[in-house]
Amino acid sequence: MNETDNKQTGNPSASSPAVLVHSSLEDAALRPPPSLDSTGEYDLVEALSTLPDLARQAVDADYGAVTVLDENGRVTAMLYAGMSQERAAAIGDPPVGAGVLGRLGEDDTPLRLANLSDHADSVGIPPEHPEMEALLGVRVVSVGGRTANLYVARQPGKDGSTRTDELKIAALAHYAGIALDNARLYQEERSLRSTAEAAEHRLAEVIRGSAAGVVVKDANDGRFLHVSGEAGRVAGIDFSHMPEDGSHPFEALYHHPDGSPMSPDEIPMNIALREGVPAGPLEVLFIRPGGERLPVVVSAAPVFDSTGSLDSSVCVFVDVSRLKELEQAKDDFLSMITHDLRTPLTTIKGMAAAAIEAGRRSDVDDVISFLEPIDDEVDYLTELVSNLLDMTRIEARSDALEFEVSHLADIAQDSIARMNRTRDARGREIHMNVPPDLPAIYADPDHIGRVLDNLVSNALKYSDDGIGVTARHHAGEDVVRVEVEDRGPGIPEEHREAVFDRFSRLKGGGTRGRQGSGLGLAICKSIIGAHSGKIGVESNSRGSVFWFTLPVDTGGNAR
Repeated sequence: MNETDNKQTGNPSASSPAVLVHSSLEDAALRPPPSLDSTGEYDLVEALSTLPDLARQAVDADYGAVTVLDENGRVTAMLYAGMSQERAAAIGDPPVGAGVLGRLGEDDTPLRLANLSDHADSVGIPPEHPEMEALLGVRVVSVGGRTANLYVARQPGKDGSTRTDELKIAALAHYAGIALDNARLYQEERSLRSTAEAAEHRLAEVIRGSAAGVVVKDANDGRFLHVSGEAGRVAGIDFSHMPEDGSHPFEALYHHPDGSPMSPDEIPMNIALREGVPAGPLEVLFIRPGGERLPVVVSAAPVFDSTGSLDSSVCVFVDVSRLKELEQAKDDFLSMITHDLRTPLTTIKGMAAAAIEAGRRSDVDDVISFLEPIDDEVDYLTELVSNLLDMTRIEARSDALEFEVSHLADIAQDSIARMNRTRDARGREIHMNVPPDLPAIYADPDHIGRVLDNLVSNALKYSDDGIGVTARHHAGEDVVRVEVEDRGPGIPEEHREAVFDRFSRLKGGGTRGRQGSGLGLAICKSIIGAHSGKIGVESNSRGSVFWFTLPVDTGGNAR
């Protein structure tokens, strides 16, 4: 059987540095484009695998081969055509050094030999190699420091290669080189495109997860290219379903801080697209589809492509409602502190002057009557300063709780004893119903006592009658509930949640004395929350019940 009849792929031994590949025209028709190798370049061996058989058939030669050389001229791969798999495998490793198959003529001109063994670099034909005599070789490609040469050979006794054969093989190598260049360019373009797509994907993920609202709008068709999750939340609208014309209710959100609508020409994102310049930061008011008003700071900037043409606009907007709330809280605090400090200081000054004058007259009763209001005002100032300091420590998380196994009966008894010594409790009765056999709690007794102090103090201020402190626990429940009940005018339903906010004070309300600072209940809420409990109020026209719950101690003392 002729060697050319068997068209199978040869497999090198595991120790061989060369790759032995047999190929056919049928393989070439089905083979996909060459892929990138581990160095990021296209696979030169794979790309050339069909070339030996094409060359062999083009000039009616017996054998075809392609050698791939490294930058040092060492043969690293050989592709064969015209011999069986067994014969290709039996040839063994390529010779060390370039040999004849690693060289061409001077200046890499085609190499045409009538007898292969006459060449100065010939090292002899391996015993298992088919006999060859006439040899024709041309350069195919040189890329990335690697070189590929194409050879065809005939068996002994056959005519040598002609000038026409040389031109055919040279033309085939030339077109193969062009195809390889195209493949390389294709792979480079695909790699660049993949890199660009990965970069765009990363950018999209960064935008999507941004803590600020980010919207990227196309300059050509007005489509929204990227939208962060925060943008959808702040805007209160769905960006996922866009009309084909690019219209969207997003622009309808924009209003001036006074609530008047903004024209499209005033919107920063449109300014950036229209004029190609940054716009903002600008404070605007978003009126969301549900009517909610949200103060927002907006900035926008144009994005240009590599040619300098306007590509898109990036709009960043930040919800500043929390900052506005803090600013309002600061204003409320300054207003409260200015009023609540000036009034007692004025009273103290006036009463002290009157007491001095009465003392000069040796009128003891008058002196006492003037000193009592001074004492009240000092108590108020002490409470105010203490509340301010406590609130500051709680918000800064610097007032660490010291938990221990505690009993509500002891905490309530100490609190009521303190309250009975105050001026508000004179002539009043504080009823205590806190069973001593209640389950223990794991808590900071001083802070829980502070909560009771505030609730009992409020009850005394807003009620002329006696008040009650009750604690209970139902079997099977994991909390203890404490209630402080008064017989005051009650709290309107719309204000019951707000009474636990900082600086919240009811207008009117029938308090027996001066209104508090508006911090006591906020401090109670923070302390109970730190104990994993709950706090609230129930009220009607016959009085109010402030309550809180605390988890019972499970024995593990773990929170």
